[in-house]
Amino acid sequence: MNSAPFLAMLLAGLAGGFGHCIGMCGPVVATLTFGETRKGLLHHLLYNLGRVTTYTILGGAAGLSGSFLVLTASIEQLQHAIMIIAGLSIILMGLSTAEWLPLPQKNSCNPGSSVMQKIMALFKVPRSIGSYYPMGVVLGFLPCGLTFTALLAAARGGMESKYPFAGMIQGAIMMMLFGIGTSPALILVGKVVNTISNKMRKRFYRIASIIMIATGVWFMVKGW
Repeated sequence: MNSAPFLAMLLAGLAGGFGHCIGMCGPVVATLTFGETRKGLLHHLLYNLGRVTTYTILGGAAGLSGSFLVLTASIEQLQHAIMIIAGLSIILMGLSTAEWLPLPQKNSCNPGSSVMQKIMALFKVPRSIGSYYPMGVVLGFLPCGLTFTALLAAARGGMESKYPFAGMIQGAIMMMLFGIGTSPALILVGKVVNTISNKMRKRFYRIASIIMIATGVWFMVKGW
C-alpha cells in the first residue's frame, strides 16, 4: 500500500489545523474550555479523540463508497440535525458560563424535575471528564470545507483500491490521520484559554458567553 497519501493527509491536517481550524473551530473549543478548572490534557485529548473517531468512520464510508457525492447526500440531513443540536448545546454552555443557567431545584416528588436537573448539569462547569469524548464525536459531524476536501481525497483513495473492504480501510486511515493532524492546533487553543488568570477570566466570561450564544444561534440558523 502506498504510504504517500497517508503522509499527505497527516500533513494536510497539521497545516490545515493551524491555518483553518483555529479560526473555524477555535471558538467551539474555547466554548468547551471556558470555565473548565481541570488541569492537564486529558479532557482535550478525549474531545479530539471523539473528533478523530467521527472522521475515521466517515473516512471508512467515503473509501467504501468511492463517491463523494453519494457520501454527501447520505450525511447532509444528519449534518443539519447536528448543527441544530450543537447550536443549542453551545447556547446552553454560554448561558452556563455567564451563570445565566440556574439548575432547577431538586424535587424528589417530581421525577421530571430530577431528569431536567441532570440534563442541565451537563452544561455546567466543571464538566464531567466523560462528557468530552461524546462532545467530540458529535461535533466531528459539523460541516467544514477542509473536512469535505479530506473526505474527497479519502473517497478518491477508495476508488483506487481493488476491493471494497480495502477501500474502506484506506479511507478510514486517511481520515484518522487527518483528524490527528488537526488536533495539536485545537489543543493549543484550549490550553491558551486556560492560561488566562482567574481575575481576567471573570472579565471575559460575560463577553465570551455572548459570543458563545451568538455562535450557537448561528449554528441553529445554518442547520435549519
